[in-house]
Amino acid sequence: RGVLSCIVTPLPVVIMRIQAALQWYILAGLVSYASAFQCMSDVDLGPASHAAMKGIALDDSTLRWCAAQIPDEWPNAEQPMTSIRLFKAWDALWGEDGRIAAWGSLVAYAQRTGAKVLIGTQITCSEAEDLQAWSWTKELLQMLHPEHVMGLAIGNELELLQFKGTDLAPEECVVRIWEEGYYWRQFRHIISEFDALGFSSIPVTGVFTGLGLAGNPFYELPGKARVNSFLENATSAYGSRFAFTFNFYPYFDPNMHLDAGTSDQCENALAVAGCWGRNCVVPAQMRQARLKMRQITGSSKRILWIGETGWSSPLSGSLKTRMKPCEAWSSMETFRRFYHGFLEWDLEIGGGQQAPDHIFWFTMRDSWNFGVGEHFGLISACDEPACKVSSTDYVPARFTLVSEEEKQQACGDESLYNGWVYGETGCRNKCVMDTSCMFYSEWAESHDGMRWCRHTKTCDVLESSAYLVSIHQRQVGIDSTTSFARESSTSTISLTQTSTIEALTTQTFTITTSTSTSEASTTEVPTIEVSTTETSTTAAAMTSTSDSSTTVATTEASTTETSTTTTFSTSASDDSLITTLSTTSTQE
Repeated sequence: RGVLSCIVTPLPVVIMRIQAALQWYILAGLVSYASAFQCMSDVDLGPASHAAMKGIALDDSTLRWCAAQIPDEWPNAEQPMTSIRLFKAWDALWGEDGRIAAWGSLVAYAQRTGAKVLIGTQITCSEAEDLQAWSWTKELLQMLHPEHVMGLAIGNELELLQFKGTDLAPEECVVRIWEEGYYWRQFRHIISEFDALGFSSIPVTGVFTGLGLAGNPFYELPGKARVNSFLENATSAYGSRFAFTFNFYPYFDPNMHLDAGTSDQCENALAVAGCWGRNCVVPAQMRQARLKMRQITGSSKRILWIGETGWSSPLSGSLKTRMKPCEAWSSMETFRRFYHGFLEWDLEIGGGQQAPDHIFWFTMRDSWNFGVGEHFGLISACDEPACKVSSTDYVPARFTLVSEEEKQQACGDESLYNGWVYGETGCRNKCVMDTSCMFYSEWAESHDGMRWCRHTKTCDVLESSAYLVSIHQRQVGIDSTTSFARESSTSTISLTQTSTIEALTTQTFTITTSTSTSEASTTEVPTIEVSTTETSTTAAAMTSTSDSSTTVATTEASTTETSTTTTFSTSASDDSLITTLSTTSTQE
């Protein structure tokens, strides 16, 4: 089959496929097992309406530093997330370290979840850098394969180059891109190679902002940006394969005004910008885009993607509009309301116009834009276990010091993780995300915010260290609210704990599972005594009661072929417990 393929395939493509295959063998070794990631929260905003038509944009921080931490489900909604937007395959400023591992995590995520990727490649003032970026994109495309590629986006928000300043975009660069046809030439060249790689049935697009709508029908200003000319050329050359894509940000809308007679209030602006009804800003812009699409193509039903939309909390450093002094504009409450509205939105835009074909939330984690911090992320940073939308006093898990004094000793048992972490909370956060981690040993800061960290399941052996180390033990059932991440396996267990019990002498979980897809029913029966098995890091929901009994929750799932049984036992020192445990088995 390989020989026949070589006979009918151009040599450069054959070489590219061989390179991709070799890359994949490397990736297979690096990512032999990829566990699912999910941020934790005590706030549920689900379900997500039309979840299959919504996705999340992958910020540069996630791609570079924690591509293995792409959520399998919508944060705060517990529904599968099946699409992501990737702005670039890699960045030359990042060097080569970590590129293959990051791609491996990305490919593993797509394969595990069945997700599709809207993948981008840049158009800038440097042709050499653009060609390097496209080369990386081609490599990643070959690893994803067409079944996991939603589309190819060539260029992003190029009509804004005119406002970036001469350091980033000299006038001659803007003229070259638009007036001398560099963008259009690169667009056609990239698509020709994209098609030769086997992606000729995949949609292609160029991404613009709301400014692109400021024209008749689209923005056209000689020497600055020719969006209308580009869209006419693209739709003529690629027909219905070309997708119209716009980024709409009510957060940055320059038309918003503070409330009359105030210098820092914006209730009226939030009423139209921070919502998802048909007369709210984002749906209205989509409606306008559909009407303008018909002016160019004769049809308003061509593919329409919303490449980015979102809200920032706290205040984005890039916000320069009148809304900056209004505290409510960038508040956590406004962020939560806008995101909740996004999840609930039924995609209706009014005016008898067809809904957008897809929309992406910007972004997965807080990010940097030309050195300026922006806080649109649903998670604040890499290795952060909590979703941004959580109660103010929410703590994913609690730990206590094994000894009040630091000693030159660390847990010497088999390590789950043994390496560098960044920041004061890095070691703890990594332990929180690994439900098998019961102890973390943390060294003092070494350099540039980095410190050594070790995770273990037990701490029966103490190992000498040349430096002072603090050892922390995970506490289960102590004045906390905990929702643990789930790992990808043949059996998935979802547990939530709420407790005000001050001390537990023993906690034992005995879990026997086999795969099942049925619904489970729960009954409570008396326990005989606490068994002595290995303690789990996963907890169940607990509330104190006035009697002195301890109960066991037994879950039985009935199917024609398999079943699931879970038993949980506890004993308390002073207070007794009523325990509820929820077990769900799923076939992956």
